[in-house]
Amino acid sequence: MLITTRVARKKFNKMGDIELHQESFEININLDGTDQTIRVSPEETTDGVEFFRCSLGEKNITQIRKEKDGSWEQMWGALDVKTIETIGQAITNRSR
Repeated sequence: MLITTRVARKKFNKMGDIELHQESFEININLDGTDQTIRVSPEETTDGVEFFRCSLGEKNITQIRKEKDGSWEQMWGALDVKTIETIGQAITNRSR
């Protein structure tokens, strides 16, 4: 599994406060029997909950978030539970 480096950059919100914005990164996983590179873009809901937008090429394939119990939930998309867990595990491993 290939994992690239995550970089934080400063961004200012409408109130002029500094926020950290996480840059997107890539993970390689086996998807349907084929090694695929997925671009993961960390984002945040309006109430501050982090989620991850996942794209294969130019196509968005899912949005997932990590639940408090450590499991991964698909917020949008049609991937199976095993694939969501595989993507989630790659994200978790990358964050360490």
